[in-house]
Amino acid sequence: MQADIATQLITASATLGGVVLTLLANAFLERRRAHDGHELETHRVTSEHAKWLREERHRAYSGMSIAGEEVQQWMRNDLLEIAASGDEKAREQAAAQWRLLRTELRKAYNQVAIFGADEARAEALTLWRAARDTGNDYLFPSIDHPAPEEPVRTIREGVARLGVAGDAFLTACRKDLQGGAVG
Repeated sequence: MQADIATQLITASATLGGVVLTLLANAFLERRRAHDGHELETHRVTSEHAKWLREERHRAYSGMSIAGEEVQQWMRNDLLEIAASGDEKAREQAAAQWRLLRTELRKAYNQVAIFGADEARAEALTLWRAARDTGNDYLFPSIDHPAPEEPVRTIREGVARLGVAGDAFLTACRKDLQGGAVG
């Protein structure tokens, strides 16, 4: 009878040990599955965020590029013609047009400032300032910034700065979107 009890105790202990090991293994596997699931979800969210940010950057960069090009073309064509003619009424109309273009350029710059990589933001700021200064110096002279003595030359120089700034901005955007910049 002692042998039967010992055999039953050994069998019960082995069964209990097996159950405990199975429970521990299952708990470990569940934790591992949960951890892997969490990592997968984190990776998915990170990937979606990166895709969203890239799309927003692309949208912001193209908006800034288009707005900058519109300003440059307007200055190169209309503003130079108005400055050469010296027509005050045309200058007032140009001032109204400039306010609209400047506002659109500023909105585009703000989008780049929000979503852009560091280098693209810096180049966008340079582009925006070049456009702002060129337009404002001629159309809205003040005590701090009197009207240029040679407006046609000043506008041409501003348009040239705007072109250089635009090229630098596009280079920074291309570098960012092709993976060469960290922002």
